[in-house]
Amino acid sequence: MGVSKFERFFRAAASLDVDRNDLKRYGDFVDAKLYDLLVVGQASAKANGRDPVEPWDLPITEGLQESIHRFRRLDEEVELKPILEQLAAHSPLVTAVFDRLL
Repeated sequence: MGVSKFERFFRAAASLDVDRNDLKRYGDFVDAKLYDLLVVGQASAKANGRDPVEPWDLPITEGLQESIHRFRRLDEEVELKPILEQLAAHSPLVTAVFDRLL
C-alpha cells in the first residue's frame, strides 16, 4: 500500500493522522494478526477432519464482523492483494488458503 493511500485510509476510517513511519508498524501488525487467524483456522479445519481451511473455520467475532462491514462501506479503495501476497510468504498454509480465496 502506498504511503498516501495508507494515510487517506486511516484518515477516512478513524480520523487518524499517520505518517510514513507508521506504515511498517501497521504492516507488521496486520501480518501477525492475519497469520494468527489462519493458524487458528487451520486447527479448526483439522479438528473437523478437513485439510483445506474454509472461511467458517476462521474465528471471526461479532465485533470483527461489524468492523469488516464498516470498512467495506468506506469510499477509500484498499488494495488487499499486496498485503495477502506478503502474508503468503509466511508459510505454505497461508499460500494455500490465499490461493483458494483469491
